[in-house]
Amino acid sequence: MIRRLRRQWARFAFAFGHMNLQTRLFASYILIILIPIIVFAIYIFNEFYKTTNQDILKANEYMLEMENKNMQNNIEMMERTGQLAVSDRNVTSYLYAGHEPDTEALIDFSTNVVPNLLRLQFNNPNIAHVRLYTSNANVKEIWPIFLDESRIAEEPWHREVLRQRGKEVWAFDSQDKDVMRRTLNPVSVPVGKISLLREIGYPNGSHLGLIQVDMLLENFFPKAFGQLQDDRSHVLLLDRSSSKLIYNKDVSFFGTVSLPALQGQFERHLDDPKGYFSFKDNGISYIGMFRKLDHLDVYLLNVVSLEESFGKINKTRNMLILLSMTLIAILSLLTFWANKFILKKFHLLRDSMKRVRKGDFQVQIDIRGGGEVGELAHHFKMMMGKINGLIADAVNKQAATKEAELKALKNQINSHFLYNTLENLKMMAEVEAQYKIADSLTSLGGMMRYNLHWSGNFVRFKDEINHIKNYIAIMNVRYEDRIRLACLIPPEFHEQDILKMSLQPIVENAVIHGLTSSGLAQASGLLITIEAYANDRTTVIELKDNGPGMAPELVRSINEKIRLDPAAADKGIGLRNVNQRIQMHYGIEYGIQLESVPGEYTKVVMRLPKLIWTGGQGEHAQAFDH
Repeated sequence: MIRRLRRQWARFAFAFGHMNLQTRLFASYILIILIPIIVFAIYIFNEFYKTTNQDILKANEYMLEMENKNMQNNIEMMERTGQLAVSDRNVTSYLYAGHEPDTEALIDFSTNVVPNLLRLQFNNPNIAHVRLYTSNANVKEIWPIFLDESRIAEEPWHREVLRQRGKEVWAFDSQDKDVMRRTLNPVSVPVGKISLLREIGYPNGSHLGLIQVDMLLENFFPKAFGQLQDDRSHVLLLDRSSSKLIYNKDVSFFGTVSLPALQGQFERHLDDPKGYFSFKDNGISYIGMFRKLDHLDVYLLNVVSLEESFGKINKTRNMLILLSMTLIAILSLLTFWANKFILKKFHLLRDSMKRVRKGDFQVQIDIRGGGEVGELAHHFKMMMGKINGLIADAVNKQAATKEAELKALKNQINSHFLYNTLENLKMMAEVEAQYKIADSLTSLGGMMRYNLHWSGNFVRFKDEINHIKNYIAIMNVRYEDRIRLACLIPPEFHEQDILKMSLQPIVENAVIHGLTSSGLAQASGLLITIEAYANDRTTVIELKDNGPGMAPELVRSINEKIRLDPAAADKGIGLRNVNQRIQMHYGIEYGIQLESVPGEYTKVVMRLPKLIWTGGQGEHAQAFDH
C-alpha cells in the first residue's frame, strides 16, 4: 500500500512539473485555495456554532438570573406585606373577638385600621389583593379585606394551609377568582396569579383565620408573562407538585414548539438544580435552560430557538464557499493573459525582497505602471517605509519608557522626602514645645499618606473616620478650634466597606457653609456629628452639622442636582460626585440625600449595602492601620 501511494505521488509530481503555468496555477488554486477554504470554513463555522451557542447560553442565563432576582424581590414583598397585615394587634383582636362588636367599635375599626391594610396593597402596585379570612361568627365582613373563611373552603389549597399550621404555602391559579361573589354569577379574570397563604396565629390554640396575598403572574414573572416578548425565546414554569407547565398562552412562540416534547426533554433533568439541554422539534434546534426555585418548588425554564441564529451562519458559510469557487474561476481566466506581463517584474521584486532579507531596508524598487505587480511594488515600498517608521518608533518608545521609569522613581522619592520632612518638622516642633503644630503635622502626614496610597476604591469605615479626624484637626488650626467632631459609631460598623474619600467632601461642605455663614455655628462653634446605624440590609450614615441650615427650595434644588446625569447637572457639585460613585459601585438603590431645617441643622444621609470587610463580602477594601 505504501509503495503504491509513493508511485501515485511520483506520477502526480511528474505530471504537475510538466504542466504549463496556466494549468499549474489552476491546480494550485484548487489545492491551495479551494480545499483549505472548505476545510477552514467547516472548522470556523463549527466554532461559530459553538460560540453562538455559548453566547446564547450566557445571555439567557443572565436573563434567568434577573428573573430569579425579580421573583425573590416579589417573594420578599409579599412576605413583608403579609407580616405587616397580621402584626397589627387591632387586626388579631378583631379576628379573635369573643362577641360581636358594637356599631361604634366597628366604625372605629373601619376608619382607623382597615385603611392601613388597604395602604399595604395600594402602596405596592404589584400586589393584587390582601385578604384576611376568618371563621369567627362574631367577625363582620369588611370588603375587600376581611372575608368569611367559607368563601375559600373549597379551594384546593385550603386544607394544605391548615395542615401546615402557620407555615407559608404558595399556590398558582390560572384565574383571579371573585371570592367576594358580589353578583349571582361571579366573574373570574382570566389572568394567572400566585398566592402567599398562611394560617394566622394560635392564641390559646385557637384558629384565627387565613391571610392571602396575591400577585398577578405578569408582575411576579415579568419576563414570562409580561407584555414585551421575544419571538426567538420565551420563559415558562414547571410546577413540580402538579407536573404542569405554566406559560403565557397568548405568545406565538409556543405555536411552533411541541410542549409535550419540551416537557419530556426537560423532565430528564429534574434532579439538577440548574443546567441546560438541547433538542430538536420539527427540524428546528432549541436550547432549554432551567433553574430550580426552591422557595416555590417550581422550575424556571427558558426555551430559545436557534433557527434564526444558525440560519445566518449557514447562509454565510455557503456564500463563502460559493464566493471562493467563483474567485477561482475568475483567476483561472485571467491567469493566461497576465502571465507574460507578470513574470518579468516578479523577478525584480524578488531580488528586492532578498536584499531586504539581508538587512538592507533602504532598497529602492523601480517598478512603474499599474496591475497587480505594480500595486504589489507600491505596497512593498509603503511597507518598507512603515518598517523604518516602526523601528524609529520603537527606539523612541524605549527612550520614553526609561524616562517614565525615572519619573516614577522620582515621584516615589519625592513622596518619601515629604514624609521624612514632615516627620523632622514634627520633631522640631516637639523640641520647641509647639505641641499643637506637632499634632497638626501628624494629621497632615496622615492625610497625605491616606490620599497618596490609592491602591483601591474601598476602605474600612474606621479608616475613613480617622481621615476625617485628621482633616478636622487641620481645619481647627485655621478656625481656632471652633470645629467639634462627634462620632456615634457602634463597633460593629468599624469594618463596614465604604468608598474611599466619600465622607470628606460632605464634611468639607459642612465646614465651609457652617462656619462662613452667619448663625449658631459662628457664635458657639460648629458641631459635626457622624452617626451610623443599620436599617434592614442597609447601612445608614448620617452627617449632621449645627450650621444655619437651608431653605426648603434650596434643599430641593440640590437634591435634584444630585440625582441628575452629569451632562444635565452643573459641574463641580461634590455631593453629586459622591452620589454617582456610590451608585456606580453599589447600585442605583443606594446614594445620598440632603435634609435641612433653617436655623437648626443640615444633614446628609448616606445609604450603603451592609458589607462587612472582615466577613468576606468586602475583601476589596484596603486597610490603613499603619
